[in-house]
Amino acid sequence: MEETAVTDIDILVLENTKLDDVIPDWFWVTFSRASFLQASRNRLRGSLPANLKHISADHIYLGSNLLTGQVPQLPMNISHLNLSSNLLSGPLPSDLKAPLLEELLLANNQISGSIPPSMCQLIGLKRLDLSGNKITGNLEQMQCWKESDNTSSMTNINSGDKFGSNMLSLALNHNELSGEFPQFLQSASQLLFLDLSYNRFFGSLPKWLPERMPNLQILRLRSNIFHGHIPKNIIYLGKLHFLDVAHNNISGSIPDSLANFKAMTVIAQNSEDYIFEESIQVITKDQQRDYTFEIYNQVVNLDFSCNKLTGHIPEQIHLLIGLTNLNLSSNKFSGTIPELIGDLKQLESLDLSYNELSGEIPPSLSALTSLSHLNISYNNLSGTIPSGSQLQALDDQIYIYVGNPGLCGPPLLKNCSTNGTQQSVYEDGSHMGSLYLGMSIGFVIGLWTVFCTLMMKRTWMMAYFRIIDNLYDKAYVHVAISWSRLMRKNQDAE
Repeated sequence: MEETAVTDIDILVLENTKLDDVIPDWFWVTFSRASFLQASRNRLRGSLPANLKHISADHIYLGSNLLTGQVPQLPMNISHLNLSSNLLSGPLPSDLKAPLLEELLLANNQISGSIPPSMCQLIGLKRLDLSGNKITGNLEQMQCWKESDNTSSMTNINSGDKFGSNMLSLALNHNELSGEFPQFLQSASQLLFLDLSYNRFFGSLPKWLPERMPNLQILRLRSNIFHGHIPKNIIYLGKLHFLDVAHNNISGSIPDSLANFKAMTVIAQNSEDYIFEESIQVITKDQQRDYTFEIYNQVVNLDFSCNKLTGHIPEQIHLLIGLTNLNLSSNKFSGTIPELIGDLKQLESLDLSYNELSGEIPPSLSALTSLSHLNISYNNLSGTIPSGSQLQALDDQIYIYVGNPGLCGPPLLKNCSTNGTQQSVYEDGSHMGSLYLGMSIGFVIGLWTVFCTLMMKRTWMMAYFRIIDNLYDKAYVHVAISWSRLMRKNQDAE
């Protein structure tokens, strides 16, 4: 078939059709006039042309294949490009010129090097996903982003001609990026999704987050080197329903007014204001799970684990009734577990382990009917473990409470009455010892009194031994007669 016979095809959809072949060179010429190319989720191999500027397509989807080589020069008309989950390597193109680009998805490849300064020319980007690569560099050293950082007026910061000003989603996680919290995000007033996890970002969390990114729904910063205190005004991110700052060096206390996390105070429902097919790894129930947006939009998560946080767990935590995952483990929290924690009916996973919590476990804990994972081990908790069918159905029940010597009752082998019983035994033992000691002393004193009396009165002594002799004679005669009768009976029987 001649190539000219198919050059006028506008839309080509070959998604998930089990294609297993190398993309031929003629493909890019034959379909150069197509506006929509979709061939994701196959086993397409080979490398892409070094330059795709001659391609007319504004949508190219080749994700989830086996493509190798480098990311090519982008078509001028491209608006959506998905090359995620391939085997692409090498650096990004140094000259990224695609003024209409709204979606650039290069996640889960082997791309290395730094992000080129020309990235900042892509001011129309709504979704950028570079996660799961080997990208390095300090974001502060990127000159064009510094230009955005240096803007001081609110008019300029919020204008639509800055990198990030149109962005709804930014995923840079699982790379080797460094630097402080990206300042260019002060322009990202529309941002809904931000994932900087598993990098080497440092410094403190900025106080401008609620003001400059008021629409943020998901903020994931785990496994970096952030330090300092949690900004008190972070609670004014009213649309935030997923906050993960685990595995950093953050200190101080959790803000008290948690009820200002408005999106966490209601039961999560499907939302249609964010339609991208994002995916994210959620650490819950001691497991790492991958969620697509349709699912994790209903995940309400608060994870402060593995930091240096101190103080009490805020009482207002019970107002976050939408929470499905709460992890405060491996910090230095003190005080008691909030009494009304049982109000969190949606909670599926609760981890308070490795802290310095004390007091009794609130009885309301047994009211968490959705709970499938619980860990309150290695604290200073005491008293009786609450009973309840949900708690008794949890796995590894002994592990849940280990490291709290003061706890007692099922499922632990330590009976809550053990301490009282042991005390009674010890008290009884003490009384019995006193009794035996008194009896021994009385016996010795009584015996010596008799002997001394007998030795002092000769007539009494003679009378005493005469009585003993008479008793002996009577006993001897009685035994002799009984023995004689027994022998006589035996002889008659024979």
